[in-house]
Amino acid sequence: MPSSQIADYEIGAILGVGTVGTIYEGTEKCTRQRYAIKKLHPGVSSDKLIRARFQREMTILERLRHPNIIAYYGGGESDDGLLYYVMELVEGGTTKEMIESNGHLPWQVVVDVARQICSALQCAHNHGVIHRDLKPGNLFLTKNAVVKLGDFGIARDLNSSDLTAAGLTVGTHAYMSPEQITGDALISGKTDLYALGCCLFEMLSGRKPFLGENFAQLFEQHLRQNPPHIRELVPQCPEELDNIIDQLLEKDPENRPFNARTVQAVMLQLGEKYDLKAEVGADGQSCDVGADAVTEKGRQILKQQISNRLHGREQPQVSWSRLVALAALIGGVILAATLLGSRN
Repeated sequence: MPSSQIADYEIGAILGVGTVGTIYEGTEKCTRQRYAIKKLHPGVSSDKLIRARFQREMTILERLRHPNIIAYYGGGESDDGLLYYVMELVEGGTTKEMIESNGHLPWQVVVDVARQICSALQCAHNHGVIHRDLKPGNLFLTKNAVVKLGDFGIARDLNSSDLTAAGLTVGTHAYMSPEQITGDALISGKTDLYALGCCLFEMLSGRKPFLGENFAQLFEQHLRQNPPHIRELVPQCPEELDNIIDQLLEKDPENRPFNARTVQAVMLQLGEKYDLKAEVGADGQSCDVGADAVTEKGRQILKQQISNRLHGREQPQVSWSRLVALAALIGGVILAATLLGSRN
């Protein structure tokens, strides 16, 4: 039986169980605020590489303080000698679940989601952190449709030594850039931008850009084939959005947008051009201010979709919390470990 307490937190229900750890609901004793607590399994706690990755993830999250990144609240070793850390409990689901529920997301929603992801990515890249596993399942949502980037378990910290052996590829096959597939040591923020292109394509169309039946086919497609233009699948999608997705999915990193901020600027321009500003309330005031308001209409649509989804479940809080926790646990596992050359 696990301890009923870790530091100042009372341990509640198990939210998810993964290969290397368990995530519990935790309640801070004084404030009664609820959190998610990720704790290593006893069976892997002595594995030096797993411990190193867990500690690296904690270090990264501690540095990345941003409204669109899952918040980190500290960690350490529990009384039973197991590593743990405390993080924000996000209960709105993920973009993956929203795609599955709705088939696809309206392009107005995708513009706002992309704006928020780009803000998170730019923060990470400014700190020398490459996520390396950007995908819809790692894009968490609050009930107010704020996007939170999570799962930095296989992130590359350019300020520290790499924990991935040379010649190995890491990531999720459907979203891996050509340079990840070839085991290129010179990955950069543009690696995440390629994955962002895959995510936006999937959000808009409801399908991934490449449909290989196994990792070998997917790798070949990522390396040598071009996906269809998004407007071929979603004719109502603005041409500008189609164009930026094409640029994000360029095989050569040099041909992709300069950085996440460049992509974010395109989303803001789309918001201006297509009048996606915040709706005006009964008091004559907009629902939001600043740059966020430019794409607020998309967030309002997504907020309603999240509410519909949550109210349609028998136990929405537990179900969504488990979803977030299970996706976060993926950070302890290298989803692809393929030696350079084995892709053929």
